[in-house]
Amino acid sequence: LYQVFAPQVNPFGSIAQRGSELAAAISRVLADGQKAHILAHSMGGLDARYALVNVPGFVDRVATLVTIGTPHQGSPVADAIVQNTPLSAQLPSYLMDRLQRNAGALHDLTTDACAHFNQTTVESSAIRRIAVAGDASQGGHELILFQVAALIGQLTGEVNDGVVTQTSAFRQGYTQLPLWPADHAGEVGWSLHSFVPAQLTGRFLPAPKHLAWYDELVAML
Repeated sequence: LYQVFAPQVNPFGSIAQRGSELAAAISRVLADGQKAHILAHSMGGLDARYALVNVPGFVDRVATLVTIGTPHQGSPVADAIVQNTPLSAQLPSYLMDRLQRNAGALHDLTTDACAHFNQTTVESSAIRRIAVAGDASQGGHELILFQVAALIGQLTGEVNDGVVTQTSAFRQGYTQLPLWPADHAGEVGWSLHSFVPAQLTGRFLPAPKHLAWYDELVAML
């Protein structure tokens, strides 16, 4: 039996700020002798890596880190917005707005910033580490970032989830799980169906696919 806790951190903060907040939030709910299994999506994986290396004693409170769609090597989407490349014009307005308002996170997610982060954030081999990448091309047209993923694939020649490439989501020293057939939003259960109630579509919608994937993750812990 697992106790599930979803900590909240500053959505507009840098990796350093968010990582410190994450460590504090997790430490508050752990009893003496307990260790956490962290399942971190997107930037949350970088937050957790920062906390494990830089927050004193936190590494001793964690058993496993699972990163899901985390841009360990940076994201072409962050690069596109910072550098104002043609790709930025193709991004959904909600994603552009969220990233542009989050200046600290946006610059931390570029390939240059992540390269520096990787050089200065040396991870402990004592922590079990697992990485998940998404493949939007296998997820279907109900995905929010399906078209963006196709554009990134044309630019990079890589499988990607519409925000993070497979190469960036996987990292040396991590156990790599099979690709999830989802985009970056679908990795946490968001799809176009999420925003259209079934009674309006007139048809039955299946349970979100991501629940089974997370069940499989939990069974591994």
